Amino acid sequence: MASLALSVDHTQIPEELDSFPVLVDLEDPALRGVAVVGFTGGAGQPLAAAVELLDPAAGRVRAWVELPVVSSRADTVFRMAWGEDLPEPVPALWGEEWELVASPVEGRIWADAGAGAAGGALTVEAWVESAAPRAEAWQVLAAQWPLRAEIGPRATWDAGETGGMCTCGYFGAVRAGQYVYFAPQHDGVERHGKVLRFDTLGDFSSPQSWAAYDAGRTSGLNTKGYYGAVYDGVYVYFVPRLDGVGHHSRVLRHDPRAPFADPASWQAFDAGLPVSYQGAAFDGRYIYFVPGYEAGQPTGKVLRLDTRADFAAAASYTVYDAGGTGGLETRCYDGAVFDGRYVYFVPLEGHGNVLRYDTTGAFEAAGSWSAYHPELEPALGQGVGAVFDGRYVYFVPYAHSAVVRLDTQGDFGEAQSWQSFDAGRTSGLVTRGYDGAAFDGRYVYFVPFWEGYDVGSGFHARLLRYDCRGPFAEPASWQAVEAGHTTPANPGGFNAGAFDGRYLYLAPWRQGTSDSGAILSHGKVLRVDTAGEGARFQLKYMDCGHNGGLCAARPGPSFLVNTRQGPRSVQAHRCPAPGWHHLAGVWDGEAVSLYLDGELLAHQAGGGELAPGGAPVELGAIEGGASFSGHLALVRVARRARSAAWLQVAHLNLRHPAQLVRRVP
Repeated sequence: MASLALSVDHTQIPEELDSFPVLVDLEDPALRGVAVVGFTGGAGQPLAAAVELLDPAAGRVRAWVELPVVSSRADTVFRMAWGEDLPEPVPALWGEEWELVASPVEGRIWADAGAGAAGGALTVEAWVESAAPRAEAWQVLAAQWPLRAEIGPRATWDAGETGGMCTCGYFGAVRAGQYVYFAPQHDGVERHGKVLRFDTLGDFSSPQSWAAYDAGRTSGLNTKGYYGAVYDGVYVYFVPRLDGVGHHSRVLRHDPRAPFADPASWQAFDAGLPVSYQGAAFDGRYIYFVPGYEAGQPTGKVLRLDTRADFAAAASYTVYDAGGTGGLETRCYDGAVFDGRYVYFVPLEGHGNVLRYDTTGAFEAAGSWSAYHPELEPALGQGVGAVFDGRYVYFVPYAHSAVVRLDTQGDFGEAQSWQSFDAGRTSGLVTRGYDGAAFDGRYVYFVPFWEGYDVGSGFHARLLRYDCRGPFAEPASWQAVEAGHTTPANPGGFNAGAFDGRYLYLAPWRQGTSDSGAILSHGKVLRVDTAGEGARFQLKYMDCGHNGGLCAARPGPSFLVNTRQGPRSVQAHRCPAPGWHHLAGVWDGEAVSLYLDGELLAHQAGGGELAPGGAPVELGAIEGGASFSGHLALVRVARRARSAAWLQVAHLNLRHPAQLVRRVP
């Protein structure tokens, strides 16, 4: 028997590691002609190993070897052996603590323990390569997360009297960490600034999970009447609309790291425009406020805020009047969406002209802007909000039933890139009039608002859903349900919402109009469960930041686990650079953490009992959709909460195997 001595460089080990599978990648003349190898420890004991590659011609071996202990004080020495009298085989390398070890690129599965039991800890790792992050395109690396074949259970919480205030009438919602913030608009009496907040770590039906703060006089300004919100990974920004006197541009900002009800956590700045802004888009640095009306007339004045600059400095705000782009009527929009490069503005007025901004170009350059009027039947009518599924942008029909989608892989200005479908009689219901939409990885949910016939009635709760795996113009791809049959009953009339990875929260807005013409708002939040039985975890390379249709957040990698107490998740709020990366999500029963290349990016406290898995783990997709657009080289799922040191070494070992493990001369 011949052998080579190998060592693990202890200077690369932050702390002692136990049962560590080290990757050996060695090319040596002594290995030429060798057909079988084994590994032994420092005392000669056999080590569990799995050979990935053995090339006798080149003398190269690539193998995983489990070392019982990897020391941080002295090099860990072991041996690779071949020839006669090799050590007796030992139990498989990937033992009981491993649920799954697979290389999708090679079509190799080393371990697959099945669905996964309830409780305990969990670590999900992926070693991947991506040429481009494709911001906003939902990309799954590994998921044990079946979705519901039918629209899931609904629940209602009447938040209309939270904190001793009338907390009704909200325009959109955004998730920021563990919280969902609802943007204040009109409480049935007046435009207001009472921000409503839900703690997703709490019980949906518990008053203790809900809070409200009246931000209506922030920074000495009249800060009332907002339309949507944006989370940039640090602050929550509220989009200014109408304060009860006129249109305004007083941007409101909250720091979620500070106490919610502390006035010091709130700030406002008046950009000085008498413009109604209606929703926003976010590209990771700039917020684009969507122009609606100015002095009662449609406007095309897009307001942009640089979130990396001083919030309270006028120089941080830039205005570009996009009205008349391409010789078309491009004024008055309601909602926008970012696809990783372009911002698409949703036309509210009946002109049907979609406005697009190329974020790689100068904001104030006319050449960065384009517009197109798709000739469709049914036509693109008034819209409120849009959502992106990674390829298609779906324009939400306001007060009608014609859903339009754009194929972003096609030419924006070509007719074949556009489709429309009349979803108005889905599942035998009247399904028209929606505000905003959300995407769960396979299905697009359209948020019910108003049928469009009579402002005194017609506000509804008929939730509409499209299966992105089915043909767009095929009625069988569509489903609807009367979602208001909850306890208490919910009148509907929502304006967009937020998504926490499992639940969709619809923002309560309007239930009718009084005989005197007054707005009848309400505070009944509707929650929709999108997860199927056996949903347990998702590790994503890229998440959808604008999910909800009228709000936005900075996208990035994310990790989500499902517990019996509800979902627990973290997001990185930054896009990985092109190239190879090691991502890892860790759940220890008390908190969830996300690592990128051995660096802790996000951590969220919140305990619970991990839900049992009830479906196979999917690699690189979720139910055939939300596919990862890169090379998925390795996925590992373990029933342990790996330490920061463990993940740091795992990343180094994958990126530079020869730097960590070397031949001893």
